[in-house]
Amino acid sequence: MTDKICKERASFTPDQKLEYAKLMTEEGYTSKQIMEISGAGQTAVKRWKKQHLSEQIGKVDNIKTALDPQLRPIQELETIKRNQRGQ
Repeated sequence: MTDKICKERASFTPDQKLEYAKLMTEEGYTSKQIMEISGAGQTAVKRWKKQHLSEQIGKVDNIKTALDPQLRPIQELETIKRNQRGQ
């Protein structure tokens, strides 16, 4: 039997994700550079960039926490409104 060594999963706050996304969209960093800096995987880094670009044009995913701190209160209010309709 072989022992598997699992890498501990990194955890990032929405603010950290936003900063990494801004480095890619505003400063020209590549996803590979962000992966090296942050320790995050390729899928996560690309998702952060995609989410940031979507939020910039006003599209907010109600499943994920908004990266932009100005959008988070709106997102919370929409969740409350949706939950009240369901009651």
